[in-house]
Amino acid sequence: MQCDKTDPNGFYAVLGVSPAATDEQIKAAYRRRAMDLHPDRNPAKDTTKLFQFLNEAYAVLSNAELRAEYDRGEPENTRAEPTAPAIPDPVICTICAKVSAQPRVVVFRSVKSFLLVTLRKPIAGVYCSDCAQKQSLKASAITWLLGWWGFPWGPIYTLQALVTNMFGGTHPPLENARMLGYQAYYFYATGRPDLAQSLAKSAMKYCKKIPSESSSGGASVKEIESLTGNLEFFMRELGGHTEAKQLKSSWGLIHKRFFIHLGAVVAVGLGIAVAVINAPASNYTPPRGPMPYSAQPVAAQLPTVPNGKTAQNSPTAVSTKAVARPAYVRPKTTPNGRPWPKNAGYLAGEPQTHTSGHSEITIDNGRNSSDVFLKLVALQGTVARPARQVFIPAHSQFTMKSLTSGRYDVRYRDLNSGGLSRSESMQLTEKTTYRGTEYAVITLTLYKVANGNAATYSLSEDEF
Repeated sequence: MQCDKTDPNGFYAVLGVSPAATDEQIKAAYRRRAMDLHPDRNPAKDTTKLFQFLNEAYAVLSNAELRAEYDRGEPENTRAEPTAPAIPDPVICTICAKVSAQPRVVVFRSVKSFLLVTLRKPIAGVYCSDCAQKQSLKASAITWLLGWWGFPWGPIYTLQALVTNMFGGTHPPLENARMLGYQAYYFYATGRPDLAQSLAKSAMKYCKKIPSESSSGGASVKEIESLTGNLEFFMRELGGHTEAKQLKSSWGLIHKRFFIHLGAVVAVGLGIAVAVINAPASNYTPPRGPMPYSAQPVAAQLPTVPNGKTAQNSPTAVSTKAVARPAYVRPKTTPNGRPWPKNAGYLAGEPQTHTSGHSEITIDNGRNSSDVFLKLVALQGTVARPARQVFIPAHSQFTMKSLTSGRYDVRYRDLNSGGLSRSESMQLTEKTTYRGTEYAVITLTLYKVANGNAATYSLSEDEF
């Protein structure tokens, strides 16, 4: 190696720069020469020594004080001091501790529930793709076993965690951009500029996904611009001297263990579907009235049974057994075979009882488009029975007068749909004062319409 007074040890020469080179030019030259002379990339016999000499030269010329001594022509004081620049420690997989060309920062979710307490735990780390799949299965197994048993959030968080883990967890953009940028520099420093270029490009993709600082896991605009600028400068330095090695991504959504997760999620879905189908709500039975009910009016003559009680008073007469019924068809006549009234009024041929009082109940069907068949049921004695039976056309109302004091409720059928409903019970009272008789006057607005005042319940056929 030819030397002169301005370069006594050939340090500038081995870097390929002049003694007037700036610090940035020296740094860039070192990068280029390190790629060319690294023993793993250059099989020539003397590359190892040349590479060591290159590191020695860079150690001197990158240090302002040592470079000044070298430029003054004092090589004997610089030969023993410089050391090769240290190679950064690589990022390794959290589980297998291996250096990966495609590492990722990944967060998986596990859920544990204890009755009223549900805990969600993030499981985060830097993983190679294979270890990430194993970790996702572990997190899902914990969730599967322990996540369901909390109310009300256990099942919701469990299903959410299983789906998240199935699709590979979450990849925080900021952390991945920083980590991949560092790993790119590691591969560059060890003489693998092709991998360094590939990792830098992956880091740039994550930079574009970093949310603003107002969001969770976000960063300031200045921080994002600085990170992006450093990666762009690094890629420009590499771009003219090497081609990025195109690595086949091992981080696709459909991975080797994807279908294990999918099977678990499908099993959860089927289990929930079966539970919903078999839940009591799907076999809904309307709530019973406040007392046993007979559709036979009070005034009618009832057949007797051997024990002397009327058939309707016998416990066996009130059946609650579910019977399959045909599809509803609107009846053309009243239950006793007579035509329906043309206007709102009592059913012809049916006894209208409890007429010894003064109280009144007005049934307002004015805001509904369906005719109704209605019964005022007396909740007196041991069995509830109809006291009045009324037909009220759509958009009409009817007032039942001279009602005896006592407890009643209203039960009615929507003649268009066949649906049955029951009101809450009401108490009619009367008392005599010096001003005369004070009695109850009540108006019930059917269904849930504006300003309606009748709270209703579903009703079974055997209670109408």
